[in-house]
Amino acid sequence: MKTIAAELAYFLQGRARQNLKLLAGYSAFLLGLILIYAWLFDMLMLRLEGRHFSIISGIYWTITAMTTLGYGDITFQSDGGRAFSAFVTLSGVVFLLVFLPFGVITLFLAPWLEERLRYRPPAQVPEDFQDHVLIAGWDPLARTFVAGLQARNIPYAVLEADYDTALRLDGQRIQVVHGIPTDPLTLRNARVEKARAVIANISDTENVNLILTVRSLCPVPVITLLDDPGRRKFMDLAGAREVVPLKEVLGRYLAVRSTTRGAFAHVVDSYGGLLFAELPLHGCDLVGRTLETSHIREATGVSVIGVWERGRLLPPDPETVLEEGAVLLFAGTAEQLEALEQMAGATDGADRVLILGYGTVGRSAVAFLQKNDVDYRIVDLEAPGDVPAHLVTEGDACNEGILNAAGIMEAKGAIVTTNDDGANVFLTLVCRQLNPTLRIVARANREENVAELYAAGADFVVSLVSVGATILLNVLEGKESTFLTEGVYIFWRPVPDNLDGHTVAQARLRARTGATLVAVRGAEDEPLVQGRPDLVLRTGMSLLLVGPPEAEEGFSQVLKK
Repeated sequence: MKTIAAELAYFLQGRARQNLKLLAGYSAFLLGLILIYAWLFDMLMLRLEGRHFSIISGIYWTITAMTTLGYGDITFQSDGGRAFSAFVTLSGVVFLLVFLPFGVITLFLAPWLEERLRYRPPAQVPEDFQDHVLIAGWDPLARTFVAGLQARNIPYAVLEADYDTALRLDGQRIQVVHGIPTDPLTLRNARVEKARAVIANISDTENVNLILTVRSLCPVPVITLLDDPGRRKFMDLAGAREVVPLKEVLGRYLAVRSTTRGAFAHVVDSYGGLLFAELPLHGCDLVGRTLETSHIREATGVSVIGVWERGRLLPPDPETVLEEGAVLLFAGTAEQLEALEQMAGATDGADRVLILGYGTVGRSAVAFLQKNDVDYRIVDLEAPGDVPAHLVTEGDACNEGILNAAGIMEAKGAIVTTNDDGANVFLTLVCRQLNPTLRIVARANREENVAELYAAGADFVVSLVSVGATILLNVLEGKESTFLTEGVYIFWRPVPDNLDGHTVAQARLRARTGATLVAVRGAEDEPLVQGRPDLVLRTGMSLLLVGPPEAEEGFSQVLKK
C-alpha cells in the first residue's frame, strides 16, 4: 500500500485539486446559510415569542435542526416559528444530508477509489535519473545494501518482477521499477545506460542472462552475487565486472573464528599490508592482565581494536581485564602478529571443529580448515561423497545423541551453518548446553536473528546479509572488500582542518568518536603507516578507522564540536 502521505497527496493534484475549490465554495455557502438561519431564528423568537438568544445559541439550534438531531431543549411554541423550523429541517436534509455526501462521493471518493484500483507500481525511473545503482532482485541483503546506499546519498532503483513486492516497496518509499530484470525494456526504463553499476542479485542462471542483456545495451559494469562457486567461470565468460561468491566468503569468515589457535589462524581480513586478526585468550600469559599492564602496543606495535566477550565487542579501555575465553581483535603487520603470539605464549595445539550443515557455506569452511591443518568433523542429514566417511556423522544435528557421536565433548569449536535461522538458534542452544566451553560460531541468514543467536550462546555470529552488503558497498566504492564482524566497520576519513598539527594522542579520536585509528595514509597515496600516538596529523592525510556504524556516520559531526 501507498503511504498515508502519498494518499493525501492525491487530493492536492490534478482534477481533485479543482474539485477542492468546488467543495470550498459549497462549504462557504453552507456556512452562510447557517448564519442566516441563526439570525432569523433569533429575530423570530424575539418577535413571535418575546425570547432572545445569543448568536451561539442560534447557530446551535440551526445545526441541530438541519441535521435532524432535534434535541428539543430550544423549540418554537408559535405556529410561525414551527413553520420556520420545518423549513430549516427540510433545507438541511437537502443541503447537508443529500447534496454534501453526494458531492463528496462524486468529486473525491469515487475518483480516488478508481485511481487506487488502477494504481500500478512505477515501470520506469524519472527522466533525470543518472549515476544510480540498479539492483536486480529484492531480499534481506538488498534491503541492507539499499540502507547503505541511502546513508551515502547514492541514488538507486530496484528491479522487481513480482507485482506485490514492487507495490510494497513503492509504498515504503523505495525507488522501484516493476518489470523483469533481464528484459531489455525494463533495463531501458531504468535508464541502465546512465547507471553507475548493476547489481545482479537473482539466481545464478538469471544473473548470467542479466549480464549478457546489460552488455548488449551498454558498457555499464555488472557486479554479480554467486550462489554456486562452480559457476563462477560462466559469470566471467558472460562479462561480469566483479563476482562475489558470497557463501564461499561466509564459510571462510565462520571457519577463521572457529578454532582456538593463535593469531595467524585467525586473520579475519587484510587491508594493504595490514592484517586484521583475533587472538583467543585460552591459557596464555595475557590472561588476568589489563590492557594497560599488558603493554601489548609497546611490545608488539599492534593496534588493539577491541575485546570480544561472548558477542560483545568492548572498546579497548586501558582498564579492561583480559579474561579467560575473551578474544582480542587487533590490526598489525605479519611481523607484529608474530611478536604478539610469542608474547602471549600462544601455541597451535590440537583442535577439533564440528561443522553442523554441509552446504556451500560448510564446504567453504571445511576447505579453510583443511588448508590450516585443523581437525574437523561434519554432521549432516546425508553423508557427502567428497569427504572421508570417518569424518562424517550422518543424522540430525538437533539430536543430542548424534552430536555426542560426532564428539562434541572433545571438540574445541563448532560452526553452525544451516539455511534455517530457527534451526541455527536451536543448534547453538543445544551445543552450548552440552559443552559450555565450546567456541560456537553461527551463521545468520537474516540480520534480525543475530541477537537471538547470541542469546542462545554463540560466541560469534556472522550474517550473510551484512557480509554481502559490506562487500557490495566496498566494490562499488572501489575499496578492498574488508569485513571484520557484525557491527564493526572499516572506513576512511580525511584529516579535518581542526586536527592539523595534532598528534594522534592529542586528537583523542576513540574518546570523541568511538572509532579506533588503525592507520594513516599520506596525501599522495603513500604507504599505510600505523597510527602511533606520536604521529602528527596533517590536512590531506587519510585516516583508516574501525568502529561501529554510529562512529562512521557521526565522525564529521563529532569533530566539528
